[in-house]
Amino acid sequence: MRLETSSWTDVDEASPTTALLPVGSTEQHGPHAPVGTDTIVARAIADAADRASDAESIVGPTIPVGIAPYHGNFPGTCFVSAETFRRYVRDVVESIADSSVETVVFVNGHGGNGETLSHLAREVTAEDAIECEAYLWEWMRAVDEHVGHAGELETAVLLHLCPDDVGDPVAGDAATWADTVDGGVVHQFTDEFSENGAVGDATDASPEQGERVFETAVDALVSFLERVRSEDGDEGRETGGSAQS
Repeated sequence: MRLETSSWTDVDEASPTTALLPVGSTEQHGPHAPVGTDTIVARAIADAADRASDAESIVGPTIPVGIAPYHGNFPGTCFVSAETFRRYVRDVVESIADSSVETVVFVNGHGGNGETLSHLAREVTAEDAIECEAYLWEWMRAVDEHVGHAGELETAVLLHLCPDDVGDPVAGDAATWADTVDGGVVHQFTDEFSENGAVGDATDASPEQGERVFETAVDALVSFLERVRSEDGDEGRETGGSAQS
């Protein structure tokens, strides 16, 4: 069930207890992938998991702009500050919590959002005034492979979901996310280590591979939703950092 295509009476009748909140980004993804990649993938995974899960769930409106200042030197990138992002998402969660929803799961498609969402999930859950719990889930972690940025796996998923929006896949000018050396950050902007903006080689990406990766991610989210439903509120929360995308 998707909130934006439902009437208020539909929502009232369904009385969902779990809200999946897709969170993406609008940022460069190399010369071949759309700037809405992270948003497209997060929304698609949330929709598919909602259909497959036994949870009484609803998919909330997708948050399309996140924390991505390091991509700012590329045309088409939009971003907000971490504080603006945190406050906006928190306000959305508070409005959702003023309903039948007891649990909110951030379905995150952008690595740059991860740290802020992780802290916010704890904040919301600990806040007595907000009558719901919040969790962070990221598809990049669920697939157990290096996703990169417009690399093979991410491009493959796009070829499965929206092939008409993907250009000819290319190799990135960086093989890995090369902003850290000896524990220190030496590059603040993506174009300083990848001129074309991509990280990883997408030339071997295929729709079939993307379908497998997508299904793995959806299955993992469905399993996570079941775990959240069955565990005590003080257990099973996401505590780690974030993978890049």
